[in-house]
Amino acid sequence: MGTTVASLHHLKVGCGDASVIQTDVTFLVDCHRIDEHRSLLPASKVLRGVFITHQHRDHYSGLEFLRTNGYKVEYLIYSPYVRRNGDTSVTIEEWDEFLAHQGYFKKQGAKTYTPHRQTSWDKPWWSNGGVDFWLLGPKESTATSSTRHIHDACLVIKANMGSRKCLFTGDASDTNLRDVATLNHICDDILHASHHGSLEGADLDFVKKCKATYTVISTESGVHESVPHPTALQRYRDNTTEKVYRTDLDGSLKWTL
Repeated sequence: MGTTVASLHHLKVGCGDASVIQTDVTFLVDCHRIDEHRSLLPASKVLRGVFITHQHRDHYSGLEFLRTNGYKVEYLIYSPYVRRNGDTSVTIEEWDEFLAHQGYFKKQGAKTYTPHRQTSWDKPWWSNGGVDFWLLGPKESTATSSTRHIHDACLVIKANMGSRKCLFTGDASDTNLRDVATLNHICDDILHASHHGSLEGADLDFVKKCKATYTVISTESGVHESVPHPTALQRYRDNTTEKVYRTDLDGSLKWTL
C-alpha cells in the first residue's frame, strides 16, 4: 500500500450504502449520497474502482454526482442481474437510470464487469491498489434462476486490506447468502450487514458462519417498515464478538488499515 495511510470508511448515508477504501488509490463499494462525503474522494478525480452491489438507487445514486462533476472511473463492477419482464424487485426507472450511468462511464473509458462468484480460490478475483477482492457471490445458478429477484444477484465482496478484512453484502438475499455460507473464512473481521438490517439478509446460519468481530449496519429507522428489524439486530449482536455499529446511531466509521 505504499506510504499512504490506508483507511476504510463506512459512511452515514441514511437507509442506503456507501463505503470508501483509500490506499494509494480509491475504491467505492456502493455510493449513495457520496456527494455528502466528497472530501474522501481523490483530488485527482480518478477512482480506481467502483463496485455497485446491485441496481437500486440507494446503492448507485452517487454515480450521478461522479458523472456531473468530472470523475473518472477506471473499473466499474456491478451486479450481473438481468431484469426480467414484470419483475417488481427493481423498477424500470431505476434500471434505465443505472444503465444510462453505466453507458456514460463505459463511453468515458471505464472497464466494466458483471461477475458471478469466482470459480477458483487459488487467488483473488482482483488484486489492485494493495487490496485483494474476492467475489463470494452471487452464485451463477442463483443469479440466473427463472424466479430470481435482484437481491439474489447482489454482489458479495470480501476485501482484504492490510490488517483488516471486510465482507460487503449490499442487499444480498437469504438465498444468496446461504450460498456464500457454504464457503470457508467468509468474513472473520468486519461484516457490512445486508439490506440495512432487515430480516431478509440476516439468515442465521450465514450470520453465525461470518464469525464477525465487528458488524456495521448502514441504516436509518423509520424509512422502511421493520428496518432495522429487531430479530436481525439480535442475531448480529449474538454473533458479533466485539460490537455492532449502526450508522444512524454511531455515524460514519473509519478503520485504519
